[in-house]
Amino acid sequence: MTESAKNDGGGLRERKRAATRLAITDAARALTAAHGVNGFTVEQLCEEVGISRRTFFNYFPGKEDAIFGDPLDHIPEELARAFVDGGRKSAPPAEYGALTPTLLEDFSTLACAMMERLAMNRQQTIRLKRAIAAEPRLLAKATHGTRQTEEAFAQLLAARERLLPHDARIRVAVSLLSALTQRAGAEFLAEWNTRSYRDILAETVQTARAILAAERPVHPGS
Repeated sequence: MTESAKNDGGGLRERKRAATRLAITDAARALTAAHGVNGFTVEQLCEEVGISRRTFFNYFPGKEDAIFGDPLDHIPEELARAFVDGGRKSAPPAEYGALTPTLLEDFSTLACAMMERLAMNRQQTIRLKRAIAAEPRLLAKATHGTRQTEEAFAQLLAARERLLPHDARIRVAVSLLSALTQRAGAEFLAEWNTRSYRDILAETVQTARAILAAERPVHPGS
């Protein structure tokens, strides 16, 4: 077998594993939204996905872990590639220390595509949010999961901008982009909301742009 064939086989296996892992997470979230965290068993979850209990534990140590899943599974490969390639196609920054000028635009496209690919509708997502909020132990996992997601996105952003993940520009950009999606997500999931996530995120990004453009440069120590 050639080296390329081996690599292709390994890639295919990993894609299958990621697909199974995501199917487990999608089902766990849907069951949590419908019945609460304690309203279903691992066995029922396995039946929903069509896997054995043994297979489930090959992917996740417990039901709560399955609900949050792996953050990388929610950034599909083709979307991640398009986001990274967008940075390479963009014009170089006009000044030293700047990031690619299409970053916010490309990030908005990525965030909206990820939201649209959720296996849950808005009402199910609201119920899932309530179920997690009602379980203190899950709130701790949610916070940890957010950090994992930010780290995964830092790796993606670093690849796009051709910088190291711990570069200050990457860390600040990740914090800013996370804040924008959290702000847009909170409004989208508000029970009074009737607007699309795409519209809300676009408005949030535009507001952030206006605020940043109006600010004077900061010169530490001056």
